[in-house]
Amino acid sequence: MPVRGQTIMYVRFALTVRHPLSRVPAGIFYAAYDVCRDEQMPDYLRSELRPLLDWFNDYLAVPTRFAVRSKKRWQRVGICWFRGEAADYVARGREVARLLNEADVPTSVLKTRQPGQILYRDAHQIVAKPRPETPVAW
Repeated sequence: MPVRGQTIMYVRFALTVRHPLSRVPAGIFYAAYDVCRDEQMPDYLRSELRPLLDWFNDYLAVPTRFAVRSKKRWQRVGICWFRGEAADYVARGREVARLLNEADVPTSVLKTRQPGQILYRDAHQIVAKPRPETPVAW
């Protein structure tokens, strides 16, 4: 748990592919499910990814807010970040990213203390509307 006044580090594992709604690089789950469904992928990759995705399904809440209202319309602009102190989640996210790299799906790790306007927060993650200075690509 961060000390009062200490800034939290946020971690994001991203792809080179842009998400169709937010127009920023998609997160790792977007591709991990595709790899698991792709019968052309090696069995070992799919069998290692599946339990990781099941773990996240069991222990990571699905965020309830990704959009902001602008010009009388809702726009999906939020991107997900793990909270740096959620070490188990970050470690498992790193493992998903490693397996995606093995599947020839390039990933990178982004870190920031300024993720932007926070739209959703729980103990393990946030969803934030990035500011211009927020790293969203590599």
